[in-house]
Amino acid sequence: GTITDISSRKQVEETLRKSEAHLKAAQKIGKLGSWEFDLVRRTGCVAYFNLLSEGRTRAEDFLKSICTQLIEGYNLPYELPLHPDNTSNGNFLSKLLNEISAQLTPREKLIIAVDALDEVDLSSQSGAANVLYLPANLPNGVYFLLTKRSDPLPLVISAPQKIFDLMIYPNESLEDVKLFIRLRTKRLAVKEWIEQRGLTLEEFVESIASNSENNFMYLKYVLDDIEQGNYRDISLESLPQGLEKYYDQHWHRMKMNVKPLPVTKLKVIYFLTKTRKPVSCRMLAKFSGEISLIVQEILDEWAQFLRIYQTEGKPVYSIYHAAFQDFLYRKDIVQEVESLIEIEGMEKQIKNNLLGMVYKNA
Repeated sequence: GTITDISSRKQVEETLRKSEAHLKAAQKIGKLGSWEFDLVRRTGCVAYFNLLSEGRTRAEDFLKSICTQLIEGYNLPYELPLHPDNTSNGNFLSKLLNEISAQLTPREKLIIAVDALDEVDLSSQSGAANVLYLPANLPNGVYFLLTKRSDPLPLVISAPQKIFDLMIYPNESLEDVKLFIRLRTKRLAVKEWIEQRGLTLEEFVESIASNSENNFMYLKYVLDDIEQGNYRDISLESLPQGLEKYYDQHWHRMKMNVKPLPVTKLKVIYFLTKTRKPVSCRMLAKFSGEISLIVQEILDEWAQFLRIYQTEGKPVYSIYHAAFQDFLYRKDIVQEVESLIEIEGMEKQIKNNLLGMVYKNA
């Protein structure tokens, strides 16, 4: 990534400001990085995406990726792969940024986009350092675009900065939401659902948009459920209002609060909330003390909320979105699982198994 300024410095900074606003907004409303990917596609900027559900959350991973991109992109005289000493703190990254800054013409800018700082595993770095060892100062011509949720993070910056919040742009977000809904109404199953209830297109769009609270994860789940027939007996007015209510409704639909409690399901869900790395069905069975066949049935039931991909030819699972992980962990009934198992021993077992995965994949 180098971006050439086609007019004035002021114009470039205005462009960066607008891009950052979109990045911040996209992260908060659950667009899953679409703005970031578009920025990378259009500008070719250097980028890194923290992703809790895939275990990509360590400072070392970030430094290795960004430094490698910079060395390759600017033909810097350093050997690859990097020595571990160069990814143990932020010194080497700062060195590269200074060297690149010295190469840039006044019309060029280096932009580095980093997504989802809130998903970083802070235990993977020194406690006194900035998140991901991000530099406090930046040399001329170097910019970082950072996205995160509202949670406070260790990030002390001396360089000039602008912070943009989605709440400043509610009208723009609402228009994006309505456009997304209108596109989904072109699908036959959604169109039939609307017609069967005697609704106009605008009534449907306005109601779903209002319920969504500008959250695209809500739109994905509810519109998918409509299309798949899960709401065939539900009126427009009975649809859940907001993502939290959607999760709560699904929790009841899956009979997670019946008596006697579905302890096996609760244990599997509990361990999914505790892991920061994707895990196999076999490992979840080991954690929960259940047979793999039963655990697989539970995973299949919850598939819409899980990220599933292949590692060494076998599927591994993690919770798809941080908001759902937060919801699950807040549920009192999930917390009660801690009284049913030897939690201290289990957490140690999780840690040991996941450390084994880290070293195996290193």
